[in-house]
Amino acid sequence: MNISKKIISYLKFVKSIAPAIFENATPKFHIDILYFVLSDGLRKACAIFRGAGKSTLLNKILVLCRVFFDHEPFIMIVSSDKEKASSFLRDIKEMVIKASEKGYALSPGQIWTQDRCEIVVNKGLKDKKGNSIETTCFIVAMGAGQDPRGYTYKFRRPTLIIADDLESKVGQYAINNIRNRQKLREWFFADLIPALHPTTGKIIIIGTILSEDSLLNNIILQKDKDDTNEWQTKIIPIIENNKSVWQSRFSLEKIKNIKASFDNIGLNSEFYQEYMCRAISPEKQLFKREHLRYFKRVEYDKSKPPISFEVYDAIARTQIIAPEAKTIILSDNTELNLQDCSVFSTMDLATFNGHDKTAIITFAVHGYNVYILDIQCGRWTPFEKGVKVIETYLKFRPLRFGIEKAGAQNDFFYTIDVMQKQTGVKIPVEPLSHHSKSKNVRIAQLHPYFVAGRIILNESIENTKELEAQILAFDPEVDSKFDDVIDALAYILEFIVGRFYSKDEIHEDEMDDDDTYAGWA
Repeated sequence: MNISKKIISYLKFVKSIAPAIFENATPKFHIDILYFVLSDGLRKACAIFRGAGKSTLLNKILVLCRVFFDHEPFIMIVSSDKEKASSFLRDIKEMVIKASEKGYALSPGQIWTQDRCEIVVNKGLKDKKGNSIETTCFIVAMGAGQDPRGYTYKFRRPTLIIADDLESKVGQYAINNIRNRQKLREWFFADLIPALHPTTGKIIIIGTILSEDSLLNNIILQKDKDDTNEWQTKIIPIIENNKSVWQSRFSLEKIKNIKASFDNIGLNSEFYQEYMCRAISPEKQLFKREHLRYFKRVEYDKSKPPISFEVYDAIARTQIIAPEAKTIILSDNTELNLQDCSVFSTMDLATFNGHDKTAIITFAVHGYNVYILDIQCGRWTPFEKGVKVIETYLKFRPLRFGIEKAGAQNDFFYTIDVMQKQTGVKIPVEPLSHHSKSKNVRIAQLHPYFVAGRIILNESIENTKELEAQILAFDPEVDSKFDDVIDALAYILEFIVGRFYSKDEIHEDEMDDDDTYAGWA
């Protein structure tokens, strides 16, 4: 039986004996997880958002079906403590009873205690030749830190270990303590994994990322660094491609409210840990929340209508509406006129259909301060990228529009040229270079500017939260997949390093490609 057919059989079987489990329609990512864990490979790690129903999926559906359909000889369920693991086992035993009452060939064995049980499959049944087809499977519940060495059933070691929510914020191995994290890591690799059957034993670790230095996150990051690593990994955040992965349970509106509840108590990074599967430990955190400063909003000129016109290419057509940005409203409600500032934009390009996003940062420089006026990011087609550039320019009139110039991204300069000719809008494009510096080095160079309070964020725009999450989760030692916005932010150094701006110092009509500016002290 192929995996897809097996998954359908699993779900139909469990639905027939425990329909309450399927109160919500089975989301696609549940099918993806089952396919992931059932596919070839003996080491599986999956990070998934809080409330995803993973315990039901693995410790009820998967375990019971592995017994009933595949006669899995010895399953070990491991969680952060024995009580929690035993609660998973209790649910499995209840489902065995219900299955037996409905006529399925499942029944309790001789061992039926709080932390272990035997389940008999095909009790008393024989094949056509009269041979017994009865099989007994064994399940044991265990907490993190318990000694799994020597655990055998009928001279066999565990053939399947499910480590679900192995890490916790409280208890014996509370994750906020670096020594606890090290102890758990040692126990997992030195004690738990060696307890597996030496040739066929499979281990699945699944949970929510609670710390950048968590066991689960380290397994996933190590796999990202080393393709020869034996672990197979999967990450499922609550939002993918701007859509909820479980719309019937978590609408985008509900997710927004969950995020707002974290924001309101100053725990924005907690939302990104537990719901978006991103985290960093305090010990490695370069940028701190106390480094972040804010202004209230950008005010637009209401005395005249916004610029509005249509743009198009061979397959798409859209309307650009661009009100003119006028002033910055500071935290004390005073105003800073943008005519007294030098405005720039930077653009970090992503390849279309890639996992990363294109990001545009527009900022105003006044004296030593940098005000982040606008943040745009998304997975855009080349046409959509061009539209965003035109729209951003018309709103803010940046003196220079810096666009990353490297490799495949160079094609975008042709796209911009075509769109400028179509619209009559001339963009002061300046190619940006990373100067042979790695992305992490460039981002880390923002640190002194944040510490000095020179970079000030716009608290009124939604994407500021995305920038916050990325900057607070930034680890200079790790190549992150979630740094599109701060990568664009790092390019602002191309325009501010060694420069001081005042309203009389720089004027658009005086600039050319050879201009240099007075130094930043």
